[in-house]
This record gives sequence, structure tokens and C-alpha cells, in this order.
Amino acid sequence: MKDRRLVYRLSHSDPDALRQIYNRYKNDMFTVAIALLSDPHMAEDCIHDVFVHFAEAPTDMRAKRNLRGYLMRCVANRAKNLIKRHQIESDCQKDEQDYTSEKDCTEGRIIVSEESMRIFEAMQKISAEQREVVSLHIHGRMKFRDIAQQLDVSINTVQSRYRYGIEKLKTLL
Repeated sequence: MKDRRLVYRLSHSDPDALRQIYNRYKNDMFTVAIALLSDPHMAEDCIHDVFVHFAEAPTDMRAKRNLRGYLMRCVANRAKNLIKRHQIESDCQKDEQDYTSEKDCTEGRIIVSEESMRIFEAMQKISAEQREVVSLHIHGRMKFRDIAQQLDVSINTVQSRYRYGIEKLKTLL
């Protein structure tokens, strides 16, 4: 079913529409959240917060135009707010044992290895703007044009942030 139709049904109090939207996008949203937050529990909380907010106000015009992009942007915004509020940068230095205990996460059964830890740590070392663009493009599978529209910046800015972010990740890894 088309996203516009689902948003329409949701705005007319159809609870099954929210369930369908959640099932369609939860894995993509979780991937973006975990890339930004590096914490499976916080990532789950992040996407659930986004869906609660979305269920309360589903008629946003941006959601009607590009639901997937809208939800990915909401996750990125919520993740940034969580980072600011909880200052999780210091918590991202958990040892591998903490992460391997998270393998049973219900949203994707994340298998965390040493390489994943290195990537999470490297992602935390690039700027927030670069991390956001890299995560939305790679994990959120969004096109640069869509990211630029969601961030309200030029496509050249998005491409630069992505290029510089990837270059810095290469040097860190």
C-alpha cells in the first residue's frame, strides 16, 4: 500500500495503518538510530518516541510527500536531542562485553563485533553534521537530494558533508 494512503488512513484514526507504517520502516529507522547513538536501547527508545509523536500528528505535509524520508529525519533529530540531553559521547566507550550482551535486541538481532565497535567509535569522532548525512545516506538509504530537502541545505552541502565524513572515517579506520 502506498505511503500516502497509509498516512491518510492514520489521520482518520485507523490503528492498523500505524502498525503497517511501523513494520515497513522500523528496521531502517533502527539502523539510522543505532548508527547515530551507538546504543541499542537508546535507538529503540528513539524510534518509539518518533512513532508516538507521529501517531499524535500524522498529517504533517512532509510525511505525505516522502514518508520514509520524513521518518528518517525525525529519527536523526530525535537522536541528536538524546545525544545533547544525555551526553552519551562518554558512554559510547563501553567495552565489547557490554555490547555483546546486547545481541538479543528484538529490533534486528544486532551482532556486534570488534569491527562494529571501531565503526561506532569512529562515527562518534566525526562532526554531528557529517555523521547525520553519512547515516541518512548509508543506513537510511536516502538520496542526497532527499537529505538536502529534509535538512533544508543545498545538495552541495550534503555531498560535501558526506565526502568529508567518509574521508575522515577512512583515516580513522
